[in-house]
Amino acid sequence: MARYLLPLLIFFSQTASHGQELGDYYVSITMDNTQPNRLKLLSDTTVEMSTIPRHMSPSSKAVYTYQSTDTTLKILVNQPIPQGTPPAGIYAQQPEFMSTLTLTKIDGGFIDDDRSIIYIRAKDFPKKPYTIYIIDGKTYRQHIAITDGYGLVKRTPKANNALQKKLKTLNKDHCKIEILRGFAAYKMLGIKMVHGVIIIDTTP
Repeated sequence: MARYLLPLLIFFSQTASHGQELGDYYVSITMDNTQPNRLKLLSDTTVEMSTIPRHMSPSSKAVYTYQSTDTTLKILVNQPIPQGTPPAGIYAQQPEFMSTLTLTKIDGGFIDDDRSIIYIRAKDFPKKPYTIYIIDGKTYRQHIAITDGYGLVKRTPKANNALQKKLKTLNKDHCKIEILRGFAAYKMLGIKMVHGVIIIDTTP
């Protein structure tokens, strides 16, 4: 019995509530094009916050202490552990009164409710992200172009012919169009839709 118990204890010590795991990157998805941040749980008390490196904009990192409950992750942003540099992007300039950053745990990620930002576990999503089109209740998937560090397209996605054919039949003057991304897409359609959803309704 003991030989089975030890591996289980090791597994659960490396896995937080709602499936958050130590060592995994969680990438922020905002409702605009703000430079994304990453979170990485280094241990059961420390977390690394960093930006995703871009051309002429190297990644910056900082390590903080956090407190975890069954439902939240409270990062003590006013107590950085002395290493690296403060993160840029979403949390570049913290208000002086802000001593903690509280994230709500969800399956496969976190939510910053104050800023309407969702963090998703990077490994749960394909390397070829896609946008979802929902036209009169029917779902179409269109892959997104992949860019390099210079912002240049390095992989042009193949067009979804069924989607293109459907779009050509629409009268834009008689369509209701709603575009959702990040937290807004999560609230309406779930975590798998956070990269972008375009909802088109042609019903009168």
